[in-house]
Amino acid sequence: WYEKLYRTKRVEGLIAFPFPLQEVNLETANRYIISIMQKKPEIKGFILSNPKNTRTTVKQFQEALKDGVRFYGVKPYFDLLGKSNYETIMPEFIPRDLLEFMDTEGLILMLHTSGIGMGERANQEFVISIADDFPQIKIVLAHFGRYLKLQHFSDFLESRVLDYPSIFLEMSSVTQSEIYKMALGRRRLWPRILFGSDIPFGLITGVEFYQGETPTFITREHYPWSSTEYSGRKDLTYNTYHVIKAIKDTLENLNLGEEDVEELKTDLFFRNAKSNLLGE
Repeated sequence: WYEKLYRTKRVEGLIAFPFPLQEVNLETANRYIISIMQKKPEIKGFILSNPKNTRTTVKQFQEALKDGVRFYGVKPYFDLLGKSNYETIMPEFIPRDLLEFMDTEGLILMLHTSGIGMGERANQEFVISIADDFPQIKIVLAHFGRYLKLQHFSDFLESRVLDYPSIFLEMSSVTQSEIYKMALGRRRLWPRILFGSDIPFGLITGVEFYQGETPTFITREHYPWSSTEYSGRKDLTYNTYHVIKAIKDTLENLNLGEEDVEELKTDLFFRNAKSNLLGE
């Protein structure tokens, strides 16, 4: 899929983790990630954590070491609790004993936030507490930390969260150029913004559309969580392409020189992940 989606481009490495749904068998899914890391060293695996039993997560991490590979990070997720994202709080699926283990091992936290995302004060305080108490953990806020309205993301930017150099922003599903304009308008954040495809979700033909109390995706096909009430839906393409288009539109309006734009593109799509996040 990567060869088809990003043809003419070279993919230097991938972060991979299991599909984080309650229907997935955690142990089997994590073993699959172990197997592909063994075959392809350019793939950096993240372990799907058990929110109710950290011991099983630690056990699988150690099993991977015995098999000759090491997980680079952890993927916790609300759905594994069996309830809605809007009914959970992050400490429920990111228990403290998991964070203690991650800090000891220097693992990366791939974080899909709960509630309305990082515009919510409780979420800001929780992420700050992780950064304060567990300095060896790098935190990747998936989907730019999530938001339901532009104001939610603006509120997040005005908070103290991104003062911590251990906190990164990941782009997948973010298809609004206004969001990138706000983030890239703060040059200090440039080294911590990462491109992410979120495949297989990134293969959905659709764009984000936020209103009311829940995000809706406008898609060409019908899904239970999406809307087809959009006159231009037949013009939709893969979600990951809409992300790239929004970035492209933003870069063209940053008033940067050509060399600076090329340098920033290299950072966003390659160097920030390889050097700043993974330390390679």
